[in-house]
Amino acid sequence: MPHISTLLPKEASQEVNDVYDEFSRIMRFPSAPNFIMTQGHSPTVARGTWELVRNVLVTGQISRWIKEMIFAAISKDRNCHYCAAAHLACCRMLGVNPVHLESLVRDVTSITDTKLRDMILFAVKCSRDPQSLIEADFEQLRLHGLGQSEIVEIISMSALAVYANIIADATGMDADGMFAGAS
Repeated sequence: MPHISTLLPKEASQEVNDVYDEFSRIMRFPSAPNFIMTQGHSPTVARGTWELVRNVLVTGQISRWIKEMIFAAISKDRNCHYCAAAHLACCRMLGVNPVHLESLVRDVTSITDTKLRDMILFAVKCSRDPQSLIEADFEQLRLHGLGQSEIVEIISMSALAVYANIIADATGMDADGMFAGAS
């Protein structure tokens, strides 16, 4: 049983429905997920979260499919079942290589694409303990050709995933049918 219920579109204000519509259209979902509908009780929070998702996850120099893999890995590591299922589903929707996904679910260190693996491992380390990052962690990303902007995007993805995990876990939101069987 969720601690905070979803606010269905028929019960939501026009302002909140605008967020739901933008979220589902741009994320290419059939409807707004429980993640955003739970936040619909506060139009300010729903809009703020959507803007954060749009600007950190959807746009930028790093491809969205990589960011979705980062999100899924962090959510799995933090044991957030809602976010892990949702973002693994997004990976599938975006056509992520099934071998990469299997490695992501089984053991991130088994991802054979070293650049992708190192990006994900950096992000997971950042999400666990950002103060533990050392210059060698940054240098590893630079050796793969990542610039400052891309490294900042990875750090921001780590923060976004932790933010979303806290919201999903604290509200106790129910899994979305559209993400069923994704984890």
